[in-house]
This record gives sequence, structure tokens and C-alpha cells, in this order.
Amino acid sequence: METVNLIPVFWIREEILFVIGHGPFPSFLHRFYLSDSDSCACGEVGDPIHYATSCPLTLSWRIRKPLVLHWKVFGTKKGLKNPISRKRIIIAIKFIIDNGNIIRLE
Repeated sequence: METVNLIPVFWIREEILFVIGHGPFPSFLHRFYLSDSDSCACGEVGDPIHYATSCPLTLSWRIRKPLVLHWKVFGTKKGLKNPISRKRIIIAIKFIIDNGNIIRLE
């Protein structure tokens, strides 16, 4: 069972978007009928994990893909505790925000 941690975390906007999955991601836009497709321009489902680990459009900022066992806790516990992964995720999210027209498949 998940618990609430009372220790504050000081995340910036891009880190919050990655963890909650909201923002410029095709999977989020499709869920609210703001986009016709939930696919990235490369053809896979455009969710935050895809952009952080396997999308060819964000190859320069890719981080190592977590084990299947860690998918659920990846964003909050594993991915954002490592400073290098955190920096790469921030840069990738900024790239997606700035280049939303080439990221989405419509």
C-alpha cells in the first residue's frame, strides 16, 4: 500500500510533468481528446517513460530503462534521485515542450 511522505520535495515544473504524466505528452493529450493519437512521431505510445528511455527523438538525453519490476515507482523514487538522470529528464521535457509539433504524430 502506498503512503504519503510528509518530507517536502522541491521539484521544478519539468520534474512534476514527468512524474504525473501531464503536459505535452501525446498520451496525456489523447486521454483528454486534445489529440487524435497517443503515438509519438516514432510510432510508439508517447508517455514520459518512452521519451526518457527509448524515443529516438530524445536520444541525447536518454536514461537507462528501469526493470519491469520498478515501472510503478520509477519516476518518483529511482529516476529523480540520480542527479544525472534528473538533469537529462529535465532537458528532454524542455525539448518536448519547445518542439511539440515534431514530437506528436497527427
